[in-house]
Amino acid sequence: MITRQPNIRPASGYPSLSRRQRELRDRDSRILRAARTLALELGYYGFTMDQVSQASDCPKGTLYHRFISKEDILVALATESLEHRIEMMKRALTFEGRPREKAAAVGEAIALFTRLFPADSRIFHMANGPVREKASPHRVAALFDIERQSVELFRGILGDAVKRGDLVVESENRLDEITMGAWGLVEGVFTLIEGHAAVHALDVKDPYYRLWCFFNRSADAYGWRPLFSEWDYEESLANLRRQVFPEEAQMLYGAGQWWGDRR
Repeated sequence: MITRQPNIRPASGYPSLSRRQRELRDRDSRILRAARTLALELGYYGFTMDQVSQASDCPKGTLYHRFISKEDILVALATESLEHRIEMMKRALTFEGRPREKAAAVGEAIALFTRLFPADSRIFHMANGPVREKASPHRVAALFDIERQSVELFRGILGDAVKRGDLVVESENRLDEITMGAWGLVEGVFTLIEGHAAVHALDVKDPYYRLWCFFNRSADAYGWRPLFSEWDYEESLANLRRQVFPEEAQMLYGAGQWWGDRR
């Protein structure tokens, strides 16, 4: 597990900004760092704007001028976390392989993100529907935009599979169906894992591998080639970890453990 602070650069990272603009950047950075710590320690219901004000040394009037509510702050933090995740997903797309291999690569990128940066994943899942309803429209729009990019990235892989003839569908609706199902599967299962439901309620000892198996059986059911029986996707993931995510993979699985949890 890696502890990571909000990815907001200090004032020195913006040499072209005026002094006032740099001060505002620093202020936002302090607010988000303080709020992130409080949210992770106390949970959504446990922290307050008063606590954020005190922890960030920011007057309440100034704090509310920048963020209308703690939900507004959470959405800003969730956007930053999701930006980090989509960066890893885009790196996964650089892996040379068939479209289904790339889909597996994106799934591995999300798994690495979730397991190495659980705090980021928790923050993102805190910013659910009710929280977004209390945030400012422009922050919600920014979060929606990142989510849209994530879904379109996977949808693009499906489109490539159709062009190559690896996946045959009768209509665009089928691609929407696969996209919705796969995306809901990933987000839902990772939420269960974070809440420990997979281990305690379902008694599943290796939830990430079970998710991997279910995805492959689902892909086979849609006739997405190469089928699992026709291709060594475990080797594909090992190559992905070695070529694209060597640092992250070894942090999680151990030095030289390119086969992940399975070997």
